[in-house]
Amino acid sequence: MPDSLGPSSAAAPEAADLLALQPSGPLAEALKAGISEAMQALDHDDPVRAVHDLRKGFKRLRALLCLVQTADDKETGKRARELRRALAEGARLVAGARDVVARRDALDDLVAKGLLPLPLRRSAGRSLAPATRRKEDHLAPHRTELQVLLAQLTTALPQLAGALGDKALIAALAAEFSKARKLGRKLDPENDEELHELRKAVVAQRYQMELTISSWPTLGKAWVEELQRLRDKLGKHHDLSVLIARLQARPPRSPAQLAWHGPLVEAARTRQQKLARSALRLHGRLFAEKPAAFRRRLAAYMAAMSHRE
Repeated sequence: MPDSLGPSSAAAPEAADLLALQPSGPLAEALKAGISEAMQALDHDDPVRAVHDLRKGFKRLRALLCLVQTADDKETGKRARELRRALAEGARLVAGARDVVARRDALDDLVAKGLLPLPLRRSAGRSLAPATRRKEDHLAPHRTELQVLLAQLTTALPQLAGALGDKALIAALAAEFSKARKLGRKLDPENDEELHELRKAVVAQRYQMELTISSWPTLGKAWVEELQRLRDKLGKHHDLSVLIARLQARPPRSPAQLAWHGPLVEAARTRQQKLARSALRLHGRLFAEKPAAFRRRLAAYMAAMSHRE
């Protein structure tokens, strides 16, 4: 991770301390939630759950910092970009552990959908499992540097949380909406990398749109739930891409492996095609609105909320 993020304490504050930090407001509370989630992950007893929760907290924070980096104040925008890059590097430290889980989840999904017989899933699982767990893929070896990063985020919280007024926040949300809209409308459904880029944009939009829930809770929650559905579909597609990459890197070397290797690749491709079609249909509904209209609608909701208060 970069050394230019500035001084910090060796360890991040306790999660409970964040609740008293100022300022308040949707952006501040969302940033606090992301930091708190990542802090708690560092203390989780289950290493698999710890990696999952840490990466989830980091995704939330990166999505929010993507908004903050558009701030008119150049120093704040620069700080948000630096921290966002550091979070991405922190997540990559434990990416190996996530890939193992992704392959396992992909196999389970194929069984659940009736595309892979359970005996073949068991054979494939045994063959594809890593011989040993790499220590560096877990949180423990990286705990100190991750704590330092979270301490830096906590220190910067007042600056980051106060960077966007309502008008600037609406503009940033609309820009992110436009990005996710364009990615989905122009992509090739057979291109795994393009679908992966769309997935990342949808993940960001899902966390960003939580900021609007207070303006219209019923509609806001429903919108976030639908974004989560889209995220899940694209996430399953990506898990299958991780599985297929592993299969391509390890071609069958015995008759026993031949028995499941080909059927597994075929099942994974079939499932990917269905997921891609379903995801793009849902994307078309969620992102049917033009960005300018989306921006006006958000502004109207937030203005109505301000007048009510």
